[in-house]
Formats: sequence, C-alpha cells, structure tokens
Amino acid sequence: MNQDQPTSRRRLLATGGAGAGALALSACTGGDYQGTELTSTPSPEDTAQDQPKATLIELAAVPVGGTVVTKGPDGKPVAVTRSGESEVTAHSAVCTHMGCTVKAAGDQLRCPCHGSVFEASNGDVVTGPAKTPLGAVPVHVEDGKVVTG
Repeated sequence: MNQDQPTSRRRLLATGGAGAGALALSACTGGDYQGTELTSTPSPEDTAQDQPKATLIELAAVPVGGTVVTKGPDGKPVAVTRSGESEVTAHSAVCTHMGCTVKAAGDQLRCPCHGSVFEASNGDVVTGPAKTPLGAVPVHVEDGKVVTG
C-alpha cells in the first residue's frame, strides 16, 4: 500500500470492527463468563494480612456439624463450617471453576452452576469440573462470634 493513498473504507471498517470485538470480548470476563477456569484471582489468605478483623457471623447461627454461607468483609461470599462447640473453619464460597457461589449441602459445598463439589471442612475438590480447592479464610471464635484473622 502506498503511504500517500488514503486508508480505504473497507480497511477502516475491518480495523474498527476488530477493535470493537476485542473490547466486547474483554467485557465478558465477569462472574458469569463461561470461559476457562479462574486462576488469577488472589486467594483470601493472600489478602488477609491487609484487612482488619471483621465479624462474619454469630457462632450460634452455625450449627455444630453444619456450614453457613455468609458475606465476608469484602462483600464476597464465605462458607463458615463449625466442626465443634468452638471449632470453625472458613473458605471462599466462590467456585474456582467459573465464579458461581457454592451452596452448603451437609458436609459439602455444591456449585449450582456446573456441579462442582467441595469438602466444607477444608475446601478440597470432591468432584469437578473445578480443579482448584476453595481458598481458606483465616477465622477464629471471639466473644461468641466468628471473626476473620
């Protein structure tokens, strides 16, 4: 192509269309995106040191041997599991496959979107398609409350 000739209308439209397509595709990476497994999101334990203590839930609201999904201090869902009178663990309740919120089901956490199943006590994958366990959220019991940190 000669540098002195103006850009053709067809080339301008093709270039603009490709740019618009790339922009539209990049906007599709939200929580309902049906692409590849999420791997670049920092896990809750990676950011826990930077966050002050926060109450997740009253201890009495979590039955012994049960799990309750609640909101974390950042607004993201957290699964709190109570294995004893004052023994609790917590994990992200965001499925590592596609970012859906898992639901408590006995001693498991089940993803309603694509069927992944995780152990409530440790976040390990029981059944895929998820391949990565749920991130641990450091918690302890303080004054009858489950508190982060």
